[in-house]
Amino acid sequence: MLDLSSMNAMHLDAIREIGNIGAGHAATAMSALLGCPVEIDIPKAELVSIYELDSYYDDPDVIYTAVFASSDNEDPFNFMLLVRESEVGKLVSLLISKQFGMEMDVASLPEEMADSALGEIGNILLGSFLNAVNGLLGMTSGITIPSVTHDMLASILSIVSVMFGEYGDIALVTKSNVTVGTGENAGSLDANILLASGPQALEALLVKLGVM
Repeated sequence: MLDLSSMNAMHLDAIREIGNIGAGHAATAMSALLGCPVEIDIPKAELVSIYELDSYYDDPDVIYTAVFASSDNEDPFNFMLLVRESEVGKLVSLLISKQFGMEMDVASLPEEMADSALGEIGNILLGSFLNAVNGLLGMTSGITIPSVTHDMLASILSIVSVMFGEYGDIALVTKSNVTVGTGENAGSLDANILLASGPQALEALLVKLGVM
């Protein structure tokens, strides 16, 4: 099984390239869903101590919304969309405006409806990343039904820390930035797409890419 602490620059570059391909797919899909241009930066791929992960993305006490999903194969790839709670209304409003052709006060929506919209956004984004992985590995795995949670960032990322803690004290995570709109309407969201998969899934990916 892959020892994450032994990963080198070539391995990380390969993961970044996967993230770059996935980001391209996800940006195209999200643009069609929201009805406006979307750009997703080339993701970073870094090895981070599980004891420092809670502050890697932001202040660990800030409230975030997380949409989590994974592939449905034996060694799953795990994906998470992290959005600052204060930014969530932008995404939900854009989706409702696109799908129903109307503006709506997001604050007045029942939480279940807003979470359903976020789940749909997450399903499109994270499914696009999975399709990129499927294409490279020649897999046909599907994606699980996304789950949505609202909590402090530290609490959300503790799930990732526990997962990697089964194998050691190092986590391999990705980090990117999402921009929605163009020109004066462009806005950089406090959002990240996180690929956080265990050593078995990462090893299969690196072998397929010919870097292991």
